[in-house]
Amino acid sequence: MKKLSSQYVFGIILLVVGILLIIRNIGLYDSGELLRYIPSLFVILGIYSLIKSGFKNISGPITMIIIFGIIQLLVLGIINWSVIGNWWPLIIILIGAGIIFNHYRQPSTQIDSRDKIDVMAMLGGVDNNIKSNDFKGGEITVLMGGVELDLRDSKIGDQPAVINSTVIMGGVDLKVPADWDIDIKMIPILGGVDDERRRSSDENQKDKPDLVLNGFVALGGLSIKD
Repeated sequence: MKKLSSQYVFGIILLVVGILLIIRNIGLYDSGELLRYIPSLFVILGIYSLIKSGFKNISGPITMIIIFGIIQLLVLGIINWSVIGNWWPLIIILIGAGIIFNHYRQPSTQIDSRDKIDVMAMLGGVDNNIKSNDFKGGEITVLMGGVELDLRDSKIGDQPAVINSTVIMGGVDLKVPADWDIDIKMIPILGGVDDERRRSSDENQKDKPDLVLNGFVALGGLSIKD
């Protein structure tokens, strides 16, 4: 059975939220009761991200679970603002503990030899160094976080590698070999995609790119460096 990628799960959540909103707005169905459970979808996304990373990326998903979990309890009336007023320091303690655990759980930079990537950063940062002899691409999903992906020790096979990126209110720093030719097909929405590499003006264009970047950036940015 094919594993669901983080980006696919995130897309399903946005699709469900959008459908519920539009059928309510056009009067087709009163989805207000279902909309009350939207925070739970993001709690599930946080749990999925924890499991997907093998509990190597802790702080971002834990923060998302805590925030949207509290919002869900408030919406359902299980707790009220007076409870939040008494116990809000516990939230800070849990987030701080997650950051500390994340620091000691893994090295600052993860070295990976996978040919395909599935990187997700939510309310936190991910730093990966990929060393692959046949890099094929993969997916990058960023939601109010940051990703540093170093591909300078990777090689491309006969076909171009393809990375599908979804960046919302966050940033991606992509480091690639200096001689890679990159075809940028990303759509910036109040954001930007910048190729900051130092390249000579007389450099010959290759018959086909080494790397294709698809997707979009909203209220954020993606930078390509060498």
